[in-house]
Amino acid sequence: MPKTNEKIYFSPDLSERERACFETGIKLGALYHILCGIPITSDEKIINSIENGIETAISCQPYVQSVKITLDKGNIKGNKSTEFDYDEISGKIIHAKLTVKYDTIEVLAKIDWIEDLQYPLMYIEKIHEIKKK
Repeated sequence: MPKTNEKIYFSPDLSERERACFETGIKLGALYHILCGIPITSDEKIINSIENGIETAISCQPYVQSVKITLDKGNIKGNKSTEFDYDEISGKIIHAKLTVKYDTIEVLAKIDWIEDLQYPLMYIEKIHEIKKK
């Protein structure tokens, strides 16, 4: 695969820290919007399959170091007792943790349902610089 310098497409005023946050936001948005609306049942095999599949897909994106998705099993309705007995994934059941490393900046970000806000918040929990050796 040819090596490219994607930095030429970004403003030279952009700091490493800003670029790391930008990259993190892309991954959080993709993860959230891929999950929302997927049909699901309370079957643990199905839940685990979806969690693992989306984790693997998101981990393919540039700069992703780790990704962990946990769907709130207690809030998933439907067990396929009839053809129409299933649920769909919404922001209320998504819990995700993502680590992105861009150059010397590492960002830990999350998606969690925040009850006080009644909202699936995407946020940066921690950002720090990794010292070069």
